[in-house]
Amino acid sequence: MGVSRLSIIKFLELALAVVCLGLHYKSISNDLHTDLVSATAFGGYIIILLGGFAGHLMSTPINRRIDIWFCLVGCAIFVAAGALNIQHFENTWKGEYRNYGLAKASIAIINGAIFLVDSLLTWRGDY
Repeated sequence: MGVSRLSIIKFLELALAVVCLGLHYKSISNDLHTDLVSATAFGGYIIILLGGFAGHLMSTPINRRIDIWFCLVGCAIFVAAGALNIQHFENTWKGEYRNYGLAKASIAIINGAIFLVDSLLTWRGDY
């Protein structure tokens, strides 16, 4: 059971989701929609990705079609969370709070792009 390119991408997705959740803790916006989408995306995908790793370790990986579905939904929800956070934090007062919020938004959008690449690699069958 070697380390594949897809495993490295999955680990990167997990690491970025954990970073986003940590930054979210430091930059809660008090905007219900922004906070709900952000917390759901970051926390939910940490659980999903950990489940995928557990399946990989037990030699029962997620079905390819389901993995593509999770990746595409992950792409959409991380980009949405990033966009909502940029919208909220671009007009707040300058300081550490704003910096955490914009960093969270940027990393979320980057993770969304990585989810898209992951879905394409999975669809092509590059394990």
